[in-house]
Amino acid sequence: MAIDARQGPDPLPMQTANNYYPSKPERSASTIEDYEQEYRRQAERLAREANVVDPTPDEVVADLISRHPTLAMSTWRYKKAAVLHYIETYHPEHQTAIEELRQLSSAGLPKTSNKTSGRKLKHVPSAAWREIQRVLQGRIADGYRHAEGLLTVLRATLLCGLRPIEWSQATIATHAGTSRTVLRVGNAKHSNGRANGEYRELFIDELTADEQATIRAAVAYCSTATHKEAVSIKVALKSEMETVRMLAGTSSRRASSSVTMYSFRHQFIADAKQTFESPLVLSATVGHSSTKTAFEHYGKRRFGRGKVRVYPTPESVAAVQTITLETYNSFLSARQAGQRPAPR
Repeated sequence: MAIDARQGPDPLPMQTANNYYPSKPERSASTIEDYEQEYRRQAERLAREANVVDPTPDEVVADLISRHPTLAMSTWRYKKAAVLHYIETYHPEHQTAIEELRQLSSAGLPKTSNKTSGRKLKHVPSAAWREIQRVLQGRIADGYRHAEGLLTVLRATLLCGLRPIEWSQATIATHAGTSRTVLRVGNAKHSNGRANGEYRELFIDELTADEQATIRAAVAYCSTATHKEAVSIKVALKSEMETVRMLAGTSSRRASSSVTMYSFRHQFIADAKQTFESPLVLSATVGHSSTKTAFEHYGKRRFGRGKVRVYPTPESVAAVQTITLETYNSFLSARQAGQRPAPR
């Protein structure tokens, strides 16, 4: 079945008071595209391994359910969401398959797998970082196209904790209330309700001039006109990171683990946990809607190596407070109606 090409998200809007408040979660065009590609991968894998010609939605669901015990929690949730999206959109008549898949949760599955994704480090060891920098500087001298861009983005991520894809959605701006310099970041998880608004803003004017220059350089390097271009840059940087990690031999002493671009966001959050006492401030800094996310799923405080010197604007903190209050009010409403809220 042919799927129409979809454009990336619109450019970030100008700042308004309402930008900070949550809206009804909607899937972005990029998420929809990713889900549909994932469904096709599932169908193609089934066709190849089971010698099934053009698998039906029922067969794809049955195959996915059969693999449920072998998957990690996050992997199951992603594959389930992708398959449900595709079938509900294009084959809603397969109601039985839809209901069977909906009823099977990730409860009981391991949090990580033995595959590569389960071995990614949630911090950046100092020795590994020194070696990565050494290799990148050598590749810069040798003229490799993306080496300098990767080194800049990694250094900037340690300063302000952006997700890799968010660098293409970031700009340097002036805070309306104080006229201070801020980094305005388009939240990558906004479309599915997991961020504190469409974007967050971080005061960066307490960094040194060189550190601010590093952030500006990362923004300039990743600046693109379309979502497709942003993804291309992310892929290129990821590929460069894979090469560098292999050359650096950062896994030589611990073959079961690897440093990735996302490890640098984990490291920033570990540092932030040593800096901010308030979960609200931490959540606003890294673009989470929940104060639990960073503490449960990101770098541990014990891996922190120092204080961070960027922090969120009052509006970004207020956005997390608003979401927290709405969740609490929903809880109260359920209690007053004599109902216990369903566990999340």
